[in-house]
Amino acid sequence: MMKKILLSAFCCNPFKGSESANGWNWSTGLLKHGFEVHTITRNINRASVEKYGPVPGLTMHYLQLPLGLERLYGFSQTTMYLYYILWQWLAYRLAKKLNQSLGFYRTQHVSWGSIQFGSFLYRLDVPFIFGPAGGGQHAPDAFKEYFLEHWSAEEKRKKISHCLLKYNPACKQMLKQAHAVLSSNLDTQTMAKSAGARNIIPTLGSVLPTSFHPPRFIERSPNIKQMKLLWVGRLMPRKGLLLTLEVMHALKRYPGITLTIVGDGPMRAVAELKAHALGLERQVTFVGSVSFTEVMNYYASHDAFLFTSLRDTGPAQLIEAMAFNLPVVTLDLHGQGQIITAETGIKIAMNTPKLMVQQLADAIVDLSNDPQRYRALSHAAYSFAKKQTWENKITTIVERCY
Repeated sequence: MMKKILLSAFCCNPFKGSESANGWNWSTGLLKHGFEVHTITRNINRASVEKYGPVPGLTMHYLQLPLGLERLYGFSQTTMYLYYILWQWLAYRLAKKLNQSLGFYRTQHVSWGSIQFGSFLYRLDVPFIFGPAGGGQHAPDAFKEYFLEHWSAEEKRKKISHCLLKYNPACKQMLKQAHAVLSSNLDTQTMAKSAGARNIIPTLGSVLPTSFHPPRFIERSPNIKQMKLLWVGRLMPRKGLLLTLEVMHALKRYPGITLTIVGDGPMRAVAELKAHALGLERQVTFVGSVSFTEVMNYYASHDAFLFTSLRDTGPAQLIEAMAFNLPVVTLDLHGQGQIITAETGIKIAMNTPKLMVQQLADAIVDLSNDPQRYRALSHAAYSFAKKQTWENKITTIVERCY
């Protein structure tokens, strides 16, 4: 008789990336290890999952808040948090009923993965796994100028985070009683340990489907006269795009070093104005939001990946870039500081913004002038990314926690 697994996957969609992909890939990936999987997810995901079609061994359980409370999700950030906690409580109530009739072997929370919001599934008399999870990272105060008027929201987020960690019943008791907490970065590991988590397992939160990887290594030979940098992501305050533009300004005397920015978001207009003010029209190109296939083409056609996020759990863009053997130049901060090593890229230690801008620029110049180092980083990045697959990740977690 197959052992039954229960997953809480707030986001779960076979046709989307990010959190939705996490929910779907855990749901289907555990099937390959001989488990029968039951996944609780939002009712809004039903149409996409049913469009995909039935998956043998996988049963979806859809949950919707009653009495018109679904509107809380889109009303404000605060009500969205309230919505999520209410949804998690109802998911636990449903899980309790399912467990009475099915008898689960393990339960796991796989989406949204922030430890402050936690999960009530630990209350079942079943070994519970939380994560992979982030949530321990906060943007450094010294870099608040890059958030502009959005810094107040960042401070509010930090206060809410501390409040939830201290008072949310789905967090503190969950961390103490969980069979395992899968931590995506050192900041989260430290936070979970201080809150009482006993079994913390470091694990990267970002992985790729095998189909994403290009069939072969891409040979490149950039130099100081032509080095094509790439930036990919949502143009949000915490992504540090304004810092990236200052790095490009410091590289202005090297016209052959260019930057392509792929993505859209609330900071795009501000970023374009700053690029214009810094005289970067010839060096920086904004292409906006593009399809996933087009993003892959940009990875294939550029030489290195520049990433200056000021708060990130474990950005998938880094693994994507390395899959196309792009060396990464980034900050030694949060998720990116853990994903990137001296073998796969260049990490700049946190310092004052002015000094870091210059150090990032110097690192890019040095890389463009050192073909031997570039090749070594490129090959190591490619080798690392090839191992970051859903198959490998789930197998590792099953071996350690199941």
